[in-house]
Amino acid sequence: MPIYEYICLSCNERFALLQKMSASEKEASCPRCSSAKVRKLVSSFCCSSSDGGFSPSSGGFGGGG
Repeated sequence: MPIYEYICLSCNERFALLQKMSASEKEASCPRCSSAKVRKLVSSFCCSSSDGGFSPSSGGFGGGG
């Protein structure tokens, strides 16, 4: 299950929740003020490759170099 970041529109609290991929904003509430007025944030992520990283010539990850 992925971790999603949210912001509360009532108190401006940022928080993270471990949720199913199919979960919606309606299933989240602020842990600080209990408001259901929350918005899912866009988060960066990290990925790695066992063969060495990004290769522009291959159009993606892999190739190592």
